Amino acid sequence: SGYEELGEPMEAHAPVEDWIEFYGSPDRMPSMKSSGPWPVDGNVGGLYKFENVCVTNNIDAPKPPGLDTTSRGLLYFTNQKSMAKNPKRCVPCSKPAMDSRIEDRWDATSDSDSDLGHRCGMKGLHAMFASSVEDYNDCMADSENHKTMIRARQNQSTTHAKQIRYFEEPTLLLQFDAHDREHSLFDTLLTYLPHWHKWRSDYEGVPFQSVISHSVEGCLKHSRNWFCELTHQIQAFGYARELQWERKDTTLYCYKSLYYNQLEYQRDLNHEGLVTKAVMDDFRDELFRNFVLTAPRDMSEVWKKDAQLGMKRPLNIALYANGENGWKDLDKLISSTRSMKKYQGVEFNLIDNFDDLTVAEQATAFNLADAVVMATGRHESDHFANVIFSPDESFFAEVGCSSHSLTGNRHFMALLLGTHRSVTKCAEQHAGEEICVSCSSEGSFSMTGIAFQALIDDIMKLQEQKIKFQRDSL
Repeated sequence: SGYEELGEPMEAHAPVEDWIEFYGSPDRMPSMKSSGPWPVDGNVGGLYKFENVCVTNNIDAPKPPGLDTTSRGLLYFTNQKSMAKNPKRCVPCSKPAMDSRIEDRWDATSDSDSDLGHRCGMKGLHAMFASSVEDYNDCMADSENHKTMIRARQNQSTTHAKQIRYFEEPTLLLQFDAHDREHSLFDTLLTYLPHWHKWRSDYEGVPFQSVISHSVEGCLKHSRNWFCELTHQIQAFGYARELQWERKDTTLYCYKSLYYNQLEYQRDLNHEGLVTKAVMDDFRDELFRNFVLTAPRDMSEVWKKDAQLGMKRPLNIALYANGENGWKDLDKLISSTRSMKKYQGVEFNLIDNFDDLTVAEQATAFNLADAVVMATGRHESDHFANVIFSPDESFFAEVGCSSHSLTGNRHFMALLLGTHRSVTKCAEQHAGEEICVSCSSEGSFSMTGIAFQALIDDIMKLQEQKIKFQRDSL
């Protein structure tokens, strides 16, 4: 059906009290005129409000190879004569067409899909137009439109609505990448955080009363899904309740007021002044408290106390090989390095498989590490999103044949006061001690013992500089 289930399975049903209006057939639904999108806060971008719209699910996107759980269609009702004459008014733009636009704006068209004759919408929310639900059904029934949607991988559910559920209470449409921690953080949560930060002292200010998610069902409760558990722990959506949905291809979901958190709005953190250090600190402090993490976010007082007592803590380095197609023989590198006298004060913590760990266990692994050295692989740098659980001024090394990380963004590292280093493929002519990797045709890679020890030396030097700074400030 194209829906995602992660975490504990939940029964999907539609309690009567969740729905304000139910229409048994399209001809019984009153005429609607859509409006929006309106910015929720003109000073904080990324969150918009639509009125009188319906939402469909792209049933192609979640299938391999894309496994995309973020794509929806937005049915926008209009009586414009030019749109009524457009035979492709209900056909959504393709994802490549959306991505090719210079700006991700609702009113932006795409040269790639110019034959559709209408605006494309926003990333993750592909615009479709009709004068009514009956008109939408007729437009979707057109064989040429159906072929266009198949080619563009934009098949929608519902394509023929027999009944409509219409929500009168304001609802947030929650969309995120259910399979990738890093993308759910950068593409969804970083856009939403400034709004959460504004409302967190008074949740009565949250403008929506309900949340509906087709990315993961049951997302507002405790979950094994990383994004859902984080938002649950910080009470990201205030007192809003989660609406459950039926898996009926003939039921269309419509909303009097729909809020949309724009996908990828802050992926590169190029909208400055929104996710500030204060916002990020409050977000992470909330996580540190609620996950009961051992190391505080700010380690400066701990280091000062150690300096006063003359203590020297072991250097904890967490390492991850990322499976068979990742870092070959990392365990052997660790074993040989650990046996050397120079590294007796280093604790190497090799993590076998992050997917076997709960969200709390992932948080603990990053929280206890002074440095994290991770291989990228099939999921790129998915697990690197856990850096939000690391104390300030931690060191992060991304090791692989090429650098994929969103986490390495300099603006993001500045919010964590962190140091990020990319270790990539060796040049043909390189010095033996150069910190780089040799790549195989299968996608795996290896590193020499000399290069590995040089990387550990750099981490030790950086840690010593931080401790010396605190010692000198006494």
